Amino acid sequence: MKKLIFILCFILGTSAFAQQTEGDSFQKKAVKLIELTSGQQFEIISEPIVNQIPEENREAFKKDLNESLNGLYVKLAEIYREEFTEAEIDEILAFYDTPVGKKMVETTPKVMEKAMTVGQQWGVELQGIMSKYM
Repeated sequence: MKKLIFILCFILGTSAFAQQTEGDSFQKKAVKLIELTSGQQFEIISEPIVNQIPEENREAFKKDLNESLNGLYVKLAEIYREEFTEAEIDEILAFYDTPVGKKMVETTPKVMEKAMTVGQQWGVELQGIMSKYM
């Protein structure tokens, strides 16, 4: 009986360890994907926030900010876990390792900046359209 309980505990423990290891693998891959696709955008978004900090405290603030981003990335990785399999994450990462994938990562901040300008212009136009119906 003791052997049976020991074997059962061993199997359950091994299974839990395997799931945790798989989860860690997925999480690392998802965080890598988030860093590739959103890392530069988070830097752009956080720049105005950093500029509000007194200059003598900015470096320390940036360090804390970057540490908090790590926690954010881990939380975002859980969302990726809900929507993607690990194999799908592997395929997406493989794309970002191609020349066109690398170009996409490099040019996305420029594209986003230009898109924001176009979006703001559209917003002004939309206000004119809305005023007809108010």
